[in-house]
Amino acid sequence: MIKSKGIRRLVIVFLLLSVFGVFYLYFPYKIEGIGYYNKIWAHRVNSIEKLEGALKYYEGIELDLIYSPTTDVLDVNHTPGESIGLSFETYLKTIELNEYPYLWLDIKDLDQTNADLILNKLLLLFQSKNYPLKNVLIETQHPEVLPIFEKQGFKTSYYLPTNLRLKKTLDLEKSISKIKAIIKQQPNLSISTDYRDYEILKTHFPKQNKYIWAITNVTGPSEYSKIRNVLKDTTVGVVLLRYRALNGNR
Repeated sequence: MIKSKGIRRLVIVFLLLSVFGVFYLYFPYKIEGIGYYNKIWAHRVNSIEKLEGALKYYEGIELDLIYSPTTDVLDVNHTPGESIGLSFETYLKTIELNEYPYLWLDIKDLDQTNADLILNKLLLLFQSKNYPLKNVLIETQHPEVLPIFEKQGFKTSYYLPTNLRLKKTLDLEKSISKIKAIIKQQPNLSISTDYRDYEILKTHFPKQNKYIWAITNVTGPSEYSKIRNVLKDTTVGVVLLRYRALNGNR
């Protein structure tokens, strides 16, 4: 009898922990963000349903765009996922007039071949809504195209080479030198990367404005501490955390 009661208690505890785990998975406010929710935005908000949910909790959102020169359409999508035919124009129409949340646009294929076309398209869309361009961050892995966006009033960020922390010493030194050369030419340029490369940025680019994402699952105190250190850094303007919506996750 005593043994069966103990088993029932264990089952109840397990069920309660499971329910809490699922609840926390979809809860927008994570423990690591306590005290810094004003600088936390939602990551990969690539559907109308997810957009509507995210705007209830966050001051800013990040989304992915792919430009089609043949149709002059910015598709809200992150490859290799299939397009759902959601244009950025339709996406913007969902945002209430005069609400103007902060937008982080990760434009996947932005480069020298299409920069002018994308700039003109964005200006047309945002000007039609009187959207303040200072609320919009343009991010790309091709920083050479960003000055024309900065000139128009957009914020800009250089999407740094990934996994700097995994590079061997010589390769890392080359990457750092290349980044420094780019920043020397564009001193107002911000830089963006995964939080696991943050210590490298802190060491080599201590004064540069930074945009960071922390979208891996926090698995222990050390990862929690890393994200907290990122959030405390005054040169870090935004930290993206994973947002799981009840509908429209993609």
